[in-house]
Amino acid sequence: MLLDIVWLNNEDEGIANGSDITLGLGLAGAVGSAVTGLTDWSDLDGTDRRVGLMHGLLNIGIAGTYIASLVLRLMGKRRTGIAVSTTGYLTSLFSAYLGGELVFAKGISVNHVAWEGGSDKFVSVIDESDLPEGKLTRVDADGIPAVLLKQGRTIYAIGATCTHLAGPLDEGTLSQGDNGPVVQCPWHGSRFCMSDGSIVNGPAVYAEPTFAVRIRSGKIQLRRLDHA
Repeated sequence: MLLDIVWLNNEDEGIANGSDITLGLGLAGAVGSAVTGLTDWSDLDGTDRRVGLMHGLLNIGIAGTYIASLVLRLMGKRRTGIAVSTTGYLTSLFSAYLGGELVFAKGISVNHVAWEGGSDKFVSVIDESDLPEGKLTRVDADGIPAVLLKQGRTIYAIGATCTHLAGPLDEGTLSQGDNGPVVQCPWHGSRFCMSDGSIVNGPAVYAEPTFAVRIRSGKIQLRRLDHA
């Protein structure tokens, strides 16, 4: 759009070519955005899904106006093409607002445990005798929900909130992976390694926070570690 404004003042051919190239690059980038956006949208429901649908439909329409603008430019109708692309740009401001609403107000495609603090010191969460063998157990570690798993003499502890869309991992299912037990989120199927919180498979893209575990006076104590 900036190059178009410059071209309107002097109609320089080099500026016109630069404008067309950036327009083409923008359309190419839109393809990748559409793929990732559709992936995120497929996991939504309710109001979030409707807002996402409107956002996506607007973006499809905007991409169509930019394609039309590029065709008009190549046909020698540059001023008409500029008018069409300007319409698309103005529409994109509203679509961008909806995208921001999804991310910042509704928390779509963000790490849902990024803001969780917790203690840098060990805190007691449960009596050792109350932790059943082989069962996912939810506890509170100084404000951070954690899920514990006892297997023999080993106790695993990672965040209980799925980083994808905040599903409760303590209600998930267990399986055995190459690096130990793996928990699967009951909402969208993301799987995390219980030993270090790392992602086994998505749709989650952020690892779970992990905890150091110790037992003192019959109490299981956790201390938050840096995110995996």
